[in-house]
Amino acid sequence: MSSLATALSIIHLVGLVLGLGAATVKIVLLLKSRVDPAFLQVYLRASKPITKLIVLGTIILILSGIGWLFYGYSLSTLMIVKIVLVAAMFGLGLTIDNAVEPKVHKLAPAPNETPSPEFREIQKLHFALEVAATLLFYAIFAVGVAI
Repeated sequence: MSSLATALSIIHLVGLVLGLGAATVKIVLLLKSRVDPAFLQVYLRASKPITKLIVLGTIILILSGIGWLFYGYSLSTLMIVKIVLVAAMFGLGLTIDNAVEPKVHKLAPAPNETPSPEFREIQKLHFALEVAATLLFYAIFAVGVAI
């Protein structure tokens, strides 16, 4: 394995650890905040830095993936599936970060306040989309291992 291939492997692994690890942490915190309403304020403060790690990891993965393609990685059927899944995850992430999560922050109840029905609805949608995006991330990882 050449030094470029080794560097791409390490960079891709760093992106995977940052992106998938942070996405998993975010799901765990979301679950905790749904079960324990007092924890919601912790989630709201932590979500933006965690999202930045997810975005950073995803960017690293995409750039190193492009590097792999230029290095000569074949464009097999599984690689095309992986690229489509990455595009879907990227689009879903943009929707979460730019449309849904800002509404969660806006409608979130203050500590010791009863959540509004609107907040409960957006919280359910937010959770479903975050789970879908994280599952897509895991599927991309599984396809990558299979390649």
